[in-house]
Amino acid sequence: MNILRLAPPAPQNVMISYSLVMYSFEQMKKPKTKRSEETAIIKLYQDEPFDTLKAQILKCISESLKPKKLDYDDYKIMFTILRHQTVPLSLKKTAEYEHLVECAVRMKTPAMKLLIEALKDQTAVRASDTGDTSQSSGSDSDGQKRKKKKKKVAESCRKKLVKELPLNIELSAQIKLLQNRYTCNKPGCLTSGYCYILPDNNAHFTLSHRHLSVWAAALAAKPPITTLDKPPNHKEFDTLSSNLLSNSAPLIQRRLAERNTAQSTPDPSTLTVPTINFNLPNDIFSFLQPASAPLPTTPGRTNALVNSADMPVLPVSAWPGPDLSLANFCAVYDLSPDIHAKLTENGYTGTRTIRYIVVSELKEMGFKNGEIAAMKDAVAQWANGEM
Repeated sequence: MNILRLAPPAPQNVMISYSLVMYSFEQMKKPKTKRSEETAIIKLYQDEPFDTLKAQILKCISESLKPKKLDYDDYKIMFTILRHQTVPLSLKKTAEYEHLVECAVRMKTPAMKLLIEALKDQTAVRASDTGDTSQSSGSDSDGQKRKKKKKKVAESCRKKLVKELPLNIELSAQIKLLQNRYTCNKPGCLTSGYCYILPDNNAHFTLSHRHLSVWAAALAAKPPITTLDKPPNHKEFDTLSSNLLSNSAPLIQRRLAERNTAQSTPDPSTLTVPTINFNLPNDIFSFLQPASAPLPTTPGRTNALVNSADMPVLPVSAWPGPDLSLANFCAVYDLSPDIHAKLTENGYTGTRTIRYIVVSELKEMGFKNGEIAAMKDAVAQWANGEM
């Protein structure tokens, strides 16, 4: 008896439906309840290789999210299967795809859900890919704005950097020498940490930063008008005995000697001479003058007075003091940095030019009334030889 055996039916090639839910990087930064997704559907047979599915997923990502760079590894891709695989599983490897297919063929209507989340910021669209030239130009303009902003910040930082002048370097060096020389560790002198010890009674004279600055300026003068051993002859050291101070600058000594000589020599114009007075009538010479109409008088008309704004800061009768640079002049006579800056800006370099300044010029330079008074006081001290 012959038995007819039928061949087993060929396995049916099942169509699997993939529902894609995609989130861009910008959406992933938002709270979960406020995210908006992009969706797509892919249908493939079960015998399609994993690379085909990946290519279709990337195509949907490109059309929906429009990234600059398209890379499968830049996205977190998970899949779930209703009533079969409720816990999301990764879909990165071939073995994971094979597990997906095994679960799908058991279903009457195979359907998968793919959850795709961007891991990198790829939301910007290339102008060449989308044809949107306005967006490209906008991004270019944003880049230019950022570059300009960085350039402005760099320029402002460079302006804030104060260029250290050679004279400032020398003053700093002299101050350092004084600090090393007169460091004091006495318990009662820890306020400033520096003291000048009087040689006659070993008393401590506290040296503040102001004292050190004046002393350093005197040492930095050309030629120096003091030494490291003796403080300068300056009002800051008036409490010290005069025999402990340095001598005045040679130019000051010469000016003082000339002034004393001038004061001791009598002025011929002031010598006593006989005076003879004649009383004459007011109209004695009236016959020599032609008759003329009297000039009209203007009420309130007065003689013009000398304008104080045209007076120089150094009086005409005063002798100029020693030749000092602008920085030394401002440091010795305690002028503010604003005054120093205004004088420098207007081209004044030292006492050789400062002596010719008039008050009106100070006002044109923007000096305030108090600053003008400070300039007059400093010039007066300079002319009197005070250092």
